[in-house]
Amino acid sequence: MSLRWLEPATLRGGGLPPLPPHTEGMEHDAGIGPTWPGVVDEVLEVRGREVRILRAPGPSVAAGTEPQLLVHGLGASAVTWVEVMSGLSATGPVVAVDLPGFGRTTALEDEPLTVDAYVRFVLDVADALGWTSFALHGNSMGGLVATLLAAQQPERVSLLVLVSPALPPTSPLKLLMPARATLEGMVPIAVSSVSAAALGVVGAGGLLDERRNRHLMRLIFSEPDGVRPELIDLMAQEYADDDQVVVASRRKALLSALRSIAVLWASPGRVLRAIDAVEAPTLILGGTADALVPAKVLRQVLARRRDWCGHVLDDRRHALMMEAPAEYLALVHAWAVDHREAV
Repeated sequence: MSLRWLEPATLRGGGLPPLPPHTEGMEHDAGIGPTWPGVVDEVLEVRGREVRILRAPGPSVAAGTEPQLLVHGLGASAVTWVEVMSGLSATGPVVAVDLPGFGRTTALEDEPLTVDAYVRFVLDVADALGWTSFALHGNSMGGLVATLLAAQQPERVSLLVLVSPALPPTSPLKLLMPARATLEGMVPIAVSSVSAAALGVVGAGGLLDERRNRHLMRLIFSEPDGVRPELIDLMAQEYADDDQVVVASRRKALLSALRSIAVLWASPGRVLRAIDAVEAPTLILGGTADALVPAKVLRQVLARRRDWCGHVLDDRRHALMMEAPAEYLALVHAWAVDHREAV
């Protein structure tokens, strides 16, 4: 079902495309892989620290196009956007960023790893890129971060795209009544996780670890077996680092960010006021089979903001830009064209 409301630096490697003027201060690695030839892996200096970004150059901002900044979800990284970056870059340069503690952006000592800290961080990234105004895409926790940023800095965010955003239900009590998709998605993971942990003590948990991973894949993909292997390999590489310091940092970021989301959800008034304050034209995308952000929450938000456009798609899950990138691009482009023509 589709719901739609329209009323109210230094170059490390060779062979990369030339840098547009706004990318000074970046260090360049290489293309992220032959499957995505238009996407390069870079290090951007942000307030004196190294931040990992993926970049799809696109036309120059000076040509009147619009830059787009992409923010990943809890426990994820910039690679969750790789399938749509080249397509989005047709209308302007695109950057996906690793938040501190996730992907390859290392958290600083004593750095707050909260939703509010990530809002400030994303704004710092935009400043480092030289982008005074940009379209902002956010998935899951990244959608919550993007919503708060758009509310706080309306002059900076020209368009807002929220993909299964981790926005709270209107009443905290509704957290106690999980949707059917949530139960169907999470129970097998919980069961296999407990079993794998128990059997792992005696060295027999490998098979159940694989089973749990398959269930985790089904949180994102309706048909995991149909996902191209290159994307699975790329996602696996993000977490192949067995450095215990890195692993501990990621665990700390995951728990800290999750706690900050829980605080905002338990008392949703602040986020609801932020939703009301967003001035940018906004598109929400989600799915009826999403086990993490129930469709009913998205419908509540769309009922609250009837000037926003929304598509709650049958049988789609938590990350449409990975599960169905062509569908994501078609919906975003059609909506963006409508708004550009209306201006």
